[in-house]
Amino acid sequence: MVVGGKELGPVQPEGGRRRVCVMTSVIGRRGEDEAAMVALARLFAADGDEVTLLWVPGQQAPCSETMAAHRHALETTSVRLHVLDSSDRLLPSLATPESRSAAVLHYLERSGHDLVYAPLEGGLPYFTLLAAETAAFTAPPIVIVAHAPAQWEHEADKAFMDSTSAIAVAFMEKYCAEMADGTICVSAALRRWMVSKGWKARKFSVIPLLRDAVDPAGALPSTGKGSASELVVLAGWRHRDGLTLLCDALDILATAAPKDLTITAFGPFGRIMGEHSGGLLVRRAERWPFKLNLLANADLNTRLDRAARTGALAVVPARAASTGATVAACIESGLPVVATNVGANAEAWLAEAGQPG
Repeated sequence: MVVGGKELGPVQPEGGRRRVCVMTSVIGRRGEDEAAMVALARLFAADGDEVTLLWVPGQQAPCSETMAAHRHALETTSVRLHVLDSSDRLLPSLATPESRSAAVLHYLERSGHDLVYAPLEGGLPYFTLLAAETAAFTAPPIVIVAHAPAQWEHEADKAFMDSTSAIAVAFMEKYCAEMADGTICVSAALRRWMVSKGWKARKFSVIPLLRDAVDPAGALPSTGKGSASELVVLAGWRHRDGLTLLCDALDILATAAPKDLTITAFGPFGRIMGEHSGGLLVRRAERWPFKLNLLANADLNTRLDRAARTGALAVVPARAASTGATVAACIESGLPVVATNVGANAEAWLAEAGQPG
């Protein structure tokens, strides 16, 4: 797939080697949605562009050893890493979304980039786009990549915005989507949601979530067993991830499922409607005749690798999905998977497996 502005003709600078800035707020989560911006940076570099990955970690500033390791890994693919954890025109700590966005503006005013790609989440380009609208700064073309906006997350989790920071981020994200030169949604389902909420982007495009070729999800092949004695649950702790839906289904299957069946779930854990998600699974498992196996924090690749090694059936019980990345990773890895037919999950199934709708 070619991105790089080529499908968004007007936002691509003409002639010569482009100086491209790709922003991210997260690096190092193998196989997760956040790795898409790193994959995009590598894609531009492979195309011959001069690429800077602008990492804006916020309050969770990485240690020097972590920065050095990421910098070395990126330099092997011709991507320059710049960590933006302060601005000489702001207080030392970039503790708020507004301060991080302002720091991005200060950086871009001096950097001389020809093209900027930024994640929608967090509203990092907000002040840059505001400065461009008010003619305070001649900004380069800015393209937004939307994965899961704050407003979408709160609705999917049936949660209200309980802080001024959350409200500010939701406002900043909507403004960025509407004022950027182009807005890429990683699924048609997310684009439909934006349109339904009255978001009026200048140019909408739908491009599936990029997978990082340097760190592919689900590298191990499936053992291909005829029947699975383990279910590997690919779900987080949020309401939209569907742990309660999974438990309801297992209550129904308890009388018919094999007694030697094992349910494996992973951390990190959090709270679902006030209850610890691991505790919720333990409590609900008291009704089941099969074993519950809770493992420590694991990224998506680690979970897929376990499913492949044990010949397990992957289960994606999501109540809502904006990217479909987990389903796509399962199919790409050759893992048998059962998933809810919601949002982008259905798109990933159609795109990756060629199955009928």
